[in-house]
Amino acid sequence: ESAVLERALTHPIGTLPLVKLVLAGQSVCIITSDMTRPCPSDRMLPAILTELRRAGIHDDDVVIVLALGLHRPMTNAEIEETVGIDICRAYKVVNHDPEDTVRVGATEAGTPVDIFTTVAAADVRICLGNLEFHYFAGFSGGAKAIVPGCSSRDTLNANHAMMVLPTAKAGRVDDNPVRQDLEEAAAMVGVDFILNVLVDDQHRIVEAVAGDLIAAHRRGCELVAQRGSVAISERADIVIVSSGGHPSDVNMYQAQKAFDNAAHAVKQGGIIV
Repeated sequence: ESAVLERALTHPIGTLPLVKLVLAGQSVCIITSDMTRPCPSDRMLPAILTELRRAGIHDDDVVIVLALGLHRPMTNAEIEETVGIDICRAYKVVNHDPEDTVRVGATEAGTPVDIFTTVAAADVRICLGNLEFHYFAGFSGGAKAIVPGCSSRDTLNANHAMMVLPTAKAGRVDDNPVRQDLEEAAAMVGVDFILNVLVDDQHRIVEAVAGDLIAAHRRGCELVAQRGSVAISERADIVIVSSGGHPSDVNMYQAQKAFDNAAHAVKQGGIIV
């Protein structure tokens, strides 16, 4: 895992290495996923923090934000488990607050772009995440750390309202209205660097991409499609589906995503168990 992360960070896509992007004295906000995502933050963060120290960034100038979207705030114990107790002791780690936002504009589709004040105030923003198929944003990762991860309820609802459009589906990116909208919003805020990973069924890091918000993310999407696409010869009368294990089974909010995958494999009028 360390070698995979180091390779991604030393060979970023579409931008300079992180150590050459930041300057001593700048305030840095690292945004990472909450406990509802199989994102190995406890292994990704040390790699990023090492690069920041090499660039002369002091620990006190770094804040780590847990991108909740509209999920409940994480407890102190959950935060320690997610990012690691040593990081909790050395750095400021906070939950995103959808009630504490600042408006930075509106997208072409009319989505109000309200961003968590702590994120908006930073000089440098770094987004972490895991990459997998997403049932209406095409893929996870990339700009999703900002919208919906660190946005207001109004922003999230406006963006997610487009999930009913026909091109808002798993595996589609460039013509996906949800993805286009959230990336436009993230561009208004400004994201300087991303680190996204692919994990296996044991949550081990097997691939990583780093660099530009769009270019690195797109390469990661290609890797997901190569590893995770499955061809089926025909649709079935009955499809039995699992939510996919932890953390996708923490609540119905997450588990219902399995229905979308199952729908691709069942006949019209068929049954999903």
